[in-house]
Amino acid sequence: MKLYLVRHGQTDFNAGDIAQGVTDVPLNETGKAQARELAQQVAKMDFDAYYVSPLTRARQTAELITEGKPQFIVDELLKERSFGELEGTKVDWGEVGDIFDRRVNFSGYGIEPIQDLLRRSQIFLEKLKANHRPDDRILIVAHGALLRTMHFNIVGYDDNTDFPAFRFQNCEMREYTI
Repeated sequence: MKLYLVRHGQTDFNAGDIAQGVTDVPLNETGKAQARELAQQVAKMDFDAYYVSPLTRARQTAELITEGKPQFIVDELLKERSFGELEGTKVDWGEVGDIFDRRVNFSGYGIEPIQDLLRRSQIFLEKLKANHRPDDRILIVAHGALLRTMHFNIVGYDDNTDFPAFRFQNCEMREYTI
């Protein structure tokens, strides 16, 4: 099965380095332009299924990159990681703690622990395997932290994995085989 993972386009929170998480923020004009640019690549591709996070920024990106043609399956498992009390604030992540260290599993400020996010993305991947054929091509539009954990659930990780070093840029698409 081929998965095409896309991070949503830019929002004002992204542009301002503001913790976003599950706060439902729309795309800004740059994010819409990024999605329209990615649409040129997506238009040349065929997919058997389409999944999207329920958050507005992901849904807007999905609609723009596919020009509104397919019917996306909205899946709660694709929501972004909750950043709890920090959402809506400009955060110095170095002062907060290592929120991506799997061993520490940080949950201060009401942040969703990284192990919970890894588990959630793994459940989604298992759901895909159970509901789709091995040769299906699937487009998934979601969020940075969620896609990061999905990446590591696909390629593997251990106690020395540097989770923060891997990032999806806004409106970046990556291909995986599972």
